[in-house]
Amino acid sequence: MRKLFSVIFFIFLFFNLSSCDQESKSDRFDHLDFRTKIRLRQYLGEGKRLYDLHCANCHQLDGKGLARLYPPLKNSDYLMANRADVICGMRYGQKGEIKVNGVVFNMEMPPIPTLVDLEIAEIATYIYTEFADSVQIVTLHEVGEIMQMCQNDSLINMEIKNP
Repeated sequence: MRKLFSVIFFIFLFFNLSSCDQESKSDRFDHLDFRTKIRLRQYLGEGKRLYDLHCANCHQLDGKGLARLYPPLKNSDYLMANRADVICGMRYGQKGEIKVNGVVFNMEMPPIPTLVDLEIAEIATYIYTEFADSVQIVTLHEVGEIMQMCQNDSLINMEIKNP
């Protein structure tokens, strides 16, 4: 009888704890209207798929980076302070030193020129929502504006290097 009681107790405890975890995840999106929640979930689903495909090899699935080689995205001060650079870097890559959470990284991030603006918006929405605890959609319009600035900066830098 004690074994049966113990088993029932642990099953009850397991279901109770697992439902609490699901509740806390859904609470993050409760302030959003229904259409925004659906769009956010679509962006997060596709963003995760694209992140796993293009970014996780270096930044890792959990966003914690790889030692001093590749910077973390999870709880990254750089991610929050350099939104345009992060978004530009997805298509155009990134070179030179950056400081993330007080640690200097100098590994080149390769460009992914085949990413379209929508894919960049989805990846950015995923990384900012999952790794920076910032529940928001990075819009296609925002990415388009940032990409226009990046492209102009890239052209200026190319002209300076190749006069």
